[in-house]
Amino acid sequence: MSETQQDAESQCVSCGIKVAAMNAASFDCPECGTEIHRCPTCRKQSNLYECPDCGFRGP
Repeated sequence: MSETQQDAESQCVSCGIKVAAMNAASFDCPECGTEIHRCPTCRKQSNLYECPDCGFRGP
């Protein structure tokens, strides 16, 4: 899958909105390495997130 296709399907793990073409953060889960996406609003508000694969929770 290309990076463009992945971006189009990516959702914020905190609020669920699509993060394509946003200034979203993408990073690997510290526990299992699954790619996590967060929208700018959730990042700014420090909303909690949970990894969909292992359940790791972070700010």
